[in-house]
This record gives sequence, structure tokens and C-alpha cells, in this order.
Amino acid sequence: MKQFFKDKINNILRDQGLKAGIIPVENPENEDQRLAEVQRLGILDRDLSNERRYNSMTQLASYLTGCEHSMINILDSDLQQCKASFGLNMLRKTMMEEMPREITICQYSLTNPNQPLVIENLMEDERTKNFSNLPGAPNFNFYAGSPLISSRGFSIGTLCVLDPSPKSLDHQQVEGLRLLSDQVAGMLEDDTDSSVSKKGEENQASDQGKLEGQYYSAVSILFADFVGFTKMVETTEPGELLETLNTFFMGFDKIIAKHDVLKVKTIGDCYMCVSGIPKQQKGHAKDICTAAIDMLQFVEGTNIQHEVVGKPPWDLRIGIHSGPVIAGTSGDAFDIWGDAVNIAARMESSGETGKIHISEKTSDYLEGAAKLTPRDKISLKNKGSWSTFFLDELA
Repeated sequence: MKQFFKDKINNILRDQGLKAGIIPVENPENEDQRLAEVQRLGILDRDLSNERRYNSMTQLASYLTGCEHSMINILDSDLQQCKASFGLNMLRKTMMEEMPREITICQYSLTNPNQPLVIENLMEDERTKNFSNLPGAPNFNFYAGSPLISSRGFSIGTLCVLDPSPKSLDHQQVEGLRLLSDQVAGMLEDDTDSSVSKKGEENQASDQGKLEGQYYSAVSILFADFVGFTKMVETTEPGELLETLNTFFMGFDKIIAKHDVLKVKTIGDCYMCVSGIPKQQKGHAKDICTAAIDMLQFVEGTNIQHEVVGKPPWDLRIGIHSGPVIAGTSGDAFDIWGDAVNIAARMESSGETGKIHISEKTSDYLEGAAKLTPRDKISLKNKGSWSTFFLDELA
């Protein structure tokens, strides 16, 4: 009987949302897999409202951002469940325990689940301006939500903050919200029925070569490539070419090890590495940028030696981007996957010889500790127009 009334109320709310002009988001392409993750973690059937750990996280999120309200919300196929909250009165808390996904702000996080969603003024944003038309709409004018990403890389909900007044958050506040959401997602994973998890892991292990990965919400990825390598293949003895390339790569290995950066792989004359795995250290962008500067200097020094003996110079081009990835092994090989990897590769290919080309996201993580030269807006293949920079030096 109780569920009957819940369903009836939710249907009324859905009708009100349509009349108010709220346009629900389309399901993401991986919606079935995303929902399977929600089911795997068993969150929908769990009551977290009285668990101190989760309530502490919402309280911390509120204090960190200076917002009055905070919630941990789980997004099902057609419902949003609030699992823990801070700052809501009893009436509002009861109303928001379960509501149709179509009339929630958190639904918009599904359109870009790898990044925090910040809406500085809900009344002016095209997606949310009609929420005020809902009967009994809460007095929220600011929203920021960081996705809760499972260990398999799927968004299951958000840790969000709301406030009656429009406002903005600085980079460190948004990063702090992301770190808290990582902690919440980790807690949900740890609390999952261990027998179910173990059974799933055994089934995966039985599939030879099956990918086993872990989600990392913020890392920095570097691609380095030797410009003109294809032409050098045509004019240089293969043995000499491979020996020189190996000398450079061995030098790069030593450099990145010094700066707590992890090698991913080499692809022909391209060298790929990542920082922030597995420690998720705060300075992942500075670590990889420091390594990039040392790599350029190493190539320049080696080229001086080449000039003395009459060998042609090798020209290096570096691109760096920061963002979320899945990292893990397939078979025995370590690798990383995700859109951030593709963007880092395009940062390299759209850079210039002898320079370190970084994205705006990487510059944010440097937090002003670098001298940068802005570029005009550049177009990255299939990614649109981007603001990027050349890294001159680190502070």
C-alpha cells in the first residue's frame, strides 16, 4: 500500500514537471551498464540516513563550499534516492528521500559524468530555469555536484551541494568536492556485500585476458612524440635508429621515476606516461610537468652530442591533459583508458616542436605555480574549440 501511494505521488510530480517545462535528460549510451552497477552495489535497498560516515561527508561538503545544503543522491532508471543529507529541514528531507529523476537537478550530471557539474544560477541556466514553476519548489539558486563513480567507471549518483543564493566555487573547492565524492564512492564499494564482490571477481578472473580496472577521477597524462620520425626511418640505418630511440626512452624512464610518474607504454616513437596513479597525489599535474621539462632538456642535451658527431637532431613535442581515467591490466599489460587519454594525445599532435602543450584543465591543477603562454583557441579533432597553453617554466 505504501509503495502504491509513492508511485501515485511520483506520477503526479512527473506530470507537474512536464507542465513546468522541465526537459529530462536522455539516457546515456551506457545506461544499462550504469544501472547494473547501481544494482551490483545494492545501494537502492540500503538506508544510509543514520550512518555517521555518510552524514559527515555531506556536512564536510557543505562546509567546504559554503553552501547551506548537501546530499548524497543515487540515480536509478526513473527515480532519485537521497541517501544522506545535511541542512534540510524534516519536511524537505522527507520530500527529497525519493523523487522522479526527471525533475531532479542531479540528472544533468549524466550528460558529462566524468566532470563536476556547477550551475552558478539555477534561475538563469536553460536546463534549470523552469524548476521554479514546480509547485512547492525549494528555494535553491545554486548547484554543484560531483559524480559518484564506481570502481568500474560508471556514474551511480552525485554528492551535491545547493544554496539559496547564486554563487561560484573556485578550483580548490570544486576539487575538494570531487575528492569527497571519491571517498563516498569508495565507502559504498567497501560496504558492498563481500560475498557478491568476491564471486564477481572470481568470474572475471576465469576469463583469460579480461580487463580489471580501477577508476581514478583526476590524473595527468603525457604524450611525447618525435617530430619527423617517419622521414628519419627512410634515411637512417634501422639499427642506429632503434639504438638512439632506446637511449631516449631509457632516459625518459629514469626521469619519470624521479618525479613519481608512471610509464604506460611506448607506441613506435611515442612515449606515454601518467601521474596520480595509484596515490592520487594532489600535485599530479606539477609532477608530470616537471618530468616534461626534464625530458625536453634531456633531448636538447643529447642533440648537442649528436651535433658534435654529425648526427641529425631529434625534435620532441609534448602534450599534457588532466582528467579521469580507468587504469588497469589486460593480461599482463598496464594501460589507461578514457576520453582524457584521447585529449592528451590530441594536445601532443596539435603542439609545437620543443614545447610542452597543456590543456586548461592541467593549468587549473597547477594552481598558478607556472609561467604559461596562452594560445589562441585551437580546434581539437572531434572535441571542438579549446583554450590551451604552452608551459614555459614552473615556479
